[in-house]
Amino acid sequence: MRKLQFYTGLISLLVLPFFAQAQETDTTKKNISHRFTTFSLEARADLEYLGNYQWENINDPYTYHVDETGWKNNYGFHGQYFNFLLGGDIGKHISYFLRQRIIPKAGSVNFFDNTDFLYIQYKFNDRWAIRMGKEALYVGGFEYDAAPIDVYYYTHFWGEIYCFQLGVSASYTDKQKKNKIVFQFANSPYIHFGGKGDEWKKGLFSYNLFWNGNYGPFTALYSINLMEYERGSFVNYISLGNRLSFDKWSIYIDYMNRASSFKQFFRDFTVVGRLDWHVSPSVNLFAKGGYDQNFAENFYADKVMDVMIMPGHNYHFYGLGVEFRPAVYRDLRIHAFVANRVLYRPEIQPDNTVSYRIPDEGHGTLQVNVGVTWKIDFMKYLPERLK
Repeated sequence: MRKLQFYTGLISLLVLPFFAQAQETDTTKKNISHRFTTFSLEARADLEYLGNYQWENINDPYTYHVDETGWKNNYGFHGQYFNFLLGGDIGKHISYFLRQRIIPKAGSVNFFDNTDFLYIQYKFNDRWAIRMGKEALYVGGFEYDAAPIDVYYYTHFWGEIYCFQLGVSASYTDKQKKNKIVFQFANSPYIHFGGKGDEWKKGLFSYNLFWNGNYGPFTALYSINLMEYERGSFVNYISLGNRLSFDKWSIYIDYMNRASSFKQFFRDFTVVGRLDWHVSPSVNLFAKGGYDQNFAENFYADKVMDVMIMPGHNYHFYGLGVEFRPAVYRDLRIHAFVANRVLYRPEIQPDNTVSYRIPDEGHGTLQVNVGVTWKIDFMKYLPERLK
């Protein structure tokens, strides 16, 4: 069974490019042209305050600026993202896309650590396409789908998953362009846990079936995913992203269930929602909150199945914010938000039972943030023949 899974993915990698070549017309071969579709830089920097309440051990030498009330105060300016984006079309059928995080140090895992997207796509027609390279794993949900530079505070799952992986995908879009279905065979995000430097050698894969539905104000991002955490053993994701969008407001609610057996359903999950009120073309107010838990696994187990949310832990967060885009320069965005996050973890009682409380090292976090995002679109300055 293990070999069958591997060979199925390998065959899809080898056969589809030949099929793509067979579909190419002589006219396309003779008239290969290139045009850019994306050519930009984007950066974000924030002034941030983090206040962590210390329930115990407030004299820990590794804490910073702890006052007598037990608050640990950290604050300052810091850069969040600096990305280079490049994409284009080569001829009628082939396109490519790159998003590279510009970081002044080598990747801790491999050469592609700081590369989010680097893929080439062959489009047979308006309905069928294949991609090969690195891109986000096809997991449903709108928080997950958003570009990291646009996510201010988030679920614990969002912060833990290694979502950008090497692989291959095939997609189908219906004639009305209301439905898109994608099947993806790629590395599993669990390759990054339990050792560094030999991730690809672990032979852990993910099998992802994704649906994007667009029906007027309603949009769906649903997926069923099998993520290998060890060879032959899988974590199943069922992710349901639902969004309603209107002129002045929009709302999304994502639910993700994670399990390795039917007995564990509804005990390991994440739920998150965001409400946006578009006050004007320049001003947007938003509220966001979420909850993660993993009560599916035995806290005493030697082997952890879902390392995204550790056994016995649960998290919740909530916050309010505002975004402002000047009418004279829409590529600039100023944001501000206030959010609170609390972690609960298990505590072993004298009678060997487990209760849940806030951990003594303090994971009650108040976050206050003001930041600027600048997206520099070089497409505006390219000659028309390159667009």
